[in-house]
Amino acid sequence: MKKISQEAKNLLEAIRLYGPIRSSELVKKLGVSAKTVHKHLNVLMDEQLIVKSGMAPKVFYSASLEHEGDFVASTQDEQIIEQNYIYVSPSGEMFRGIAGFQLWCRKNKFDFEKEKKALIQKIKAVQKMKKDGLISAKKTILSGKKELYLDNIFFSDFYTLDHFGKTKLGQLVYLGKSSQNKELIRETARIIKPAINRLIEKYDIKLVCYIPPTIDRKVQFLEVLKKGLQLDLPEITAIKIASATKVPQKTLRKLEDRIINAQTTIAVNPNQIIDGNVLIVDDATGSGATLNETAKKIRNITTGNIKIIGYSAVGSFKGFEVISEV
Repeated sequence: MKKISQEAKNLLEAIRLYGPIRSSELVKKLGVSAKTVHKHLNVLMDEQLIVKSGMAPKVFYSASLEHEGDFVASTQDEQIIEQNYIYVSPSGEMFRGIAGFQLWCRKNKFDFEKEKKALIQKIKAVQKMKKDGLISAKKTILSGKKELYLDNIFFSDFYTLDHFGKTKLGQLVYLGKSSQNKELIRETARIIKPAINRLIEKYDIKLVCYIPPTIDRKVQFLEVLKKGLQLDLPEITAIKIASATKVPQKTLRKLEDRIINAQTTIAVNPNQIIDGNVLIVDDATGSGATLNETAKKIRNITTGNIKIIGYSAVGSFKGFEVISEV
């Protein structure tokens, strides 16, 4: 970072104290000209000490959190956090790795060293659960109580980890859907594609089916994900039946309600030819009801003995609870 003038430092302190703040408000507060304020704002922006939000004519400036997380990963264990952690501030700024984890600890007034050790142990424990980069959840799908039409179900990571909040992949799925950010969805595709390719090879997958969305969005997560994965497999078309009052399946709290929702709102054209093993892809799995009911509808139109594998980018850590955020 280059040396900044005292005037620029005064401006930065005012932004830290009063931000988000408009340039015209800084002019009045500091008693300097608009030209001077904009000159120093440009310097502070170049040094990434402040961030700009809003749209003209209502543009605001806030202090950046980037330089608050000044810890640099040095040990092999710290690299685990560096590669597997994303913190999103309440204002929407994204910070990756151990610097982001340090910011999370500061915000929550946690002891950094204690929490760092606990998170590393948790990530290592999850990694031990994975085989070929995948977590098998067949034993816990639908809380182990209902008839299964899936031969197995996998996901690449948990959605959350205890009090640490969302995993890296959980953050990418959540932010990709909520902000409709195509680059974050493409990043998700890059992360999960190797594991999906291994599933396709292991189970000799011949067809793929993507779970249809309930909510109309300009950017549909699974459509962008599909383009990023480039699986080059024939697709089984499943559609979500429109109704006057759309009830997102992930908002339902009871397992029975989720099963009914999936049974009555997802349709698979019975005239499609299913002549090989199938992979059903979803973004986030809670109870597993949607994947299982879609598998049931696919089995109803097949005559041969096929395998149907469910896959979701993220899933519940505690026995397939409800993931309502996505």
